[in-house]
Amino acid sequence: MTAINDSNPLWSVFKQAITSAGGKLSKPEVFASTTDARFLRKNVIPVLGFSPMRNTPILLHDHNEHLRETVYLKGIEVYESLISSLSLFPEPSQP
Repeated sequence: MTAINDSNPLWSVFKQAITSAGGKLSKPEVFASTTDARFLRKNVIPVLGFSPMRNTPILLHDHNEHLRETVYLKGIEVYESLISSLSLFPEPSQP
């Protein structure tokens, strides 16, 4: 499993990027079969996934899946913060 504490430097960057964009992290959960992350985890590659859709019912692939415009636009801001922060993260040194 991917560490979600200060032992994982990417977690710190991830958490800071989300909170600086006004996002809020809830209790972490593992959704093993809902994303392609399972293929990365299978190859022992750390994976963090999230959804910036706050206060929105989980309607993945439901016949009435929808998203409020404000939630969508706020999600874009959160992703902008995350991408910007992660792009500045130094590449780990090779052993």
